[in-house]
Amino acid sequence: MAIASAGWQLNVRLVDTGGNQTDRTYPLISADAAEAATHSAAVIAALTAATDAAIAGYTIGEVFLEGALTYPAAAEVENCLEVSAKIVGFPNKSATLTIPAPKATLFTSPTGPGFNIADMGETLLTTYLQLFDGSGPATISDGESIIVSSAVGRRIHKKSRRG
Repeated sequence: MAIASAGWQLNVRLVDTGGNQTDRTYPLISADAAEAATHSAAVIAALTAATDAAIAGYTIGEVFLEGALTYPAAAEVENCLEVSAKIVGFPNKSATLTIPAPKATLFTSPTGPGFNIADMGETLLTTYLQLFDGSGPATISDGESIIVSSAVGRRIHKKSRRG
């Protein structure tokens, strides 16, 4: 693995009158975080002047890319494990997470109906879900956390785009 910095980018979320959202990404020609912030301010100013949409938020970040990428032998990103779990503090709300190209061990059986049902006791899966349980480093959408014990999952297929 040879992941290295590939520069900086600005991601902007725009929202229209009806609440519809769209995101735009602007690769930046910036040497460091301070310059990326300056360049981002210029992009946001020009975008604000050119659009009727409101800027709902933005992210400035450093981009890292694999310089020695080798394709996996049997992975398909269209094949996903979709997990639904209750949100902490909101028993009537659920969050949905997907894992593209899930490992076969995340399902209850290598064949038959179990091939499509997530094994919620699988350590690899629970470790991933614990990233979002309030004690881990990540959240779901609006800073929400999930109740891992409420999680259920199944195999789904999603459309992919050529990268």
